[in-house]
Amino acid sequence: MSNPTPEQLRFILQNGILAPSADNHHHLRFDVDQSGVNVWYSGDELPKAGGYKRVLALLSLGAVSENLTVAASRYGIRAEPVLFPAAGKPSLVFRAVWAPTDEDVRSLWKEIPRRHTNRNIRYRGPGLPSDDRTRLERVTETLAGCGLSWLDDPRTRRQALGLMRLAEGERFRNRVLHEELFGAIRFGVGWRWGCDEGLPPGALAIEPPLRPAFALLRHWPIMRIVNLAGGYHLLGWRAADLPCRFAPHLAVITGRQTDDATIFSAGRALQRVWLEITRLGMVLQPMPASALYALEGAQQEGIPPGLQRRLNQGWDLLLPGRFPLMLFRIGRGAPPTVATGRKPLESYWLGG
Repeated sequence: MSNPTPEQLRFILQNGILAPSADNHHHLRFDVDQSGVNVWYSGDELPKAGGYKRVLALLSLGAVSENLTVAASRYGIRAEPVLFPAAGKPSLVFRAVWAPTDEDVRSLWKEIPRRHTNRNIRYRGPGLPSDDRTRLERVTETLAGCGLSWLDDPRTRRQALGLMRLAEGERFRNRVLHEELFGAIRFGVGWRWGCDEGLPPGALAIEPPLRPAFALLRHWPIMRIVNLAGGYHLLGWRAADLPCRFAPHLAVITGRQTDDATIFSAGRALQRVWLEITRLGMVLQPMPASALYALEGAQQEGIPPGLQRRLNQGWDLLLPGRFPLMLFRIGRGAPPTVATGRKPLESYWLGG
């Protein structure tokens, strides 16, 4: 095996940054040597263990790692990830080491630029055949500690949607989460254009007649008045229940525990499932709030203790012995009219 050429390396790294990230913002930097790629967290430090912000960061970095692996497989190379490879360097999150590969993921590299978050409210059927569902379960289980559970039978979905409504409604009721939600939306670009970082409002699939009202809700005094009338209940229903109720599939990637290695693997699993779904001509929308806010450490990041306990207990009943790490809906849908972009690859070089 030879190391990638400069052209191949650029292709691999370019595909790496096409992985999903929280609010379309990759907190990472690359540097390269003869044997692999170092991936550094570009913030001051990773969020503290136990909270949902660290989970989001590691899920995103796991997805980046999976894209590097899939893209490198085009050239018969594996980008083998090593998590936290250097003691005393906590910002060096993982190292992708070049190695030979015979993994059957080579065809998936074509799906990386086609993958996108589809927030259109209506997903159509038909759903996945049982053979494809089983294959996705096996793909997930190849990553240590991870599993894939389907929430498709009516009773299970009804219980899951109740938890999702609670979490999504809290994003509008809670001032800290409200600022986090609306702070990521780039209203200044308008409803017809994308952007390289952050979320363009046109990608949110808000119905045109509702867009002016939604834009006003970014102002907390207005949101607070709306909430006095229980508006957060309706918004939670619109954000979670309505799009998920009739989607062909609702699924969750789970972990046996919530340590860094399992969460990183869950990010890899999410991306591989997403690429497989894209290959099958279907679309996917991650909906992680109800899982993330169930974490005990979420209380230190603005989640009310009562809500955290309700979510934690609800998921424990649905998934005994497992922890939900990422929920998503799957179906068939029209492509979004506005998509997010990425900054130039050069901006992700260490020291760049």
